[in-house]
Amino acid sequence: MKKLGIILSGLMVVFYSCNSSEDIGPDLTDDLLEITTHAENDLNISIYAPEKLFVGYNEITVEIKDTDGHPVSGEISVVPMMDMTTMSHSCPLEADQNTFSAGIYNFNAVFVMPSGEMGSWSIDFTINGMEISVPVEVIAPERSRLVSFISTMDEETKYFVTLIGPKDPAVGKNDLEIAVFETQSMMLWPAVTTLEFEVEPWMVSMDHGSPNNVAPGHTEEGHYKGTVNFTMTGDWQIRLTMTENGEICGTPYFDLYFQ
Repeated sequence: MKKLGIILSGLMVVFYSCNSSEDIGPDLTDDLLEITTHAENDLNISIYAPEKLFVGYNEITVEIKDTDGHPVSGEISVVPMMDMTTMSHSCPLEADQNTFSAGIYNFNAVFVMPSGEMGSWSIDFTINGMEISVPVEVIAPERSRLVSFISTMDEETKYFVTLIGPKDPAVGKNDLEIAVFETQSMMLWPAVTTLEFEVEPWMVSMDHGSPNNVAPGHTEEGHYKGTVNFTMTGDWQIRLTMTENGEICGTPYFDLYFQ
């Protein structure tokens, strides 16, 4: 009987351990920086990102729990908003405005200006019918990851070109990814899918380029991917020539530095 009791106790431990691990599940925010936490309408909303929110392309994870710490599921929509006192506007957004489950929701936002004297950012959610606004701070990065300009083709369209990668540039071939949006109104910033690009890395301090680059081509939803090759460490520019229907509409560039 004693031996049977030990076996049953062991089985109970194994059963409890399995159930506990399933209840806990993987923490999808472990490798992310907590940007802010906000409590309202019996919900706790935590916003995470790989780094501080900045002017440019941000990948954002939202964790939503009830007051007892249980993950919430349901319907959701999101709109980033900049309040400039006399006016407000949004920014380019990539989001599934539908449902979320297990307390986790992901979206991407291209903030077009920093928080500060000009205004303040918030991320406005509608979660299961409840409207909740979460203030966030957006910084200007040391080197710009967003370029905006008026098209030289029609002198009317305003483009926003954001550098997504390389995130950690190194000597050799690097994956190049950019995304392009335009402004149609204060709330509407659609992706631009009809562009063609040429790319030239340029080392400013030594006045030379590098070979073996691949011009970024459109993949989906305004994202363009290619390859950029750096032959040495130091200061570089990623110079782009942007055309539409065979006409140049812009020549944005991004400054990089790596050792």
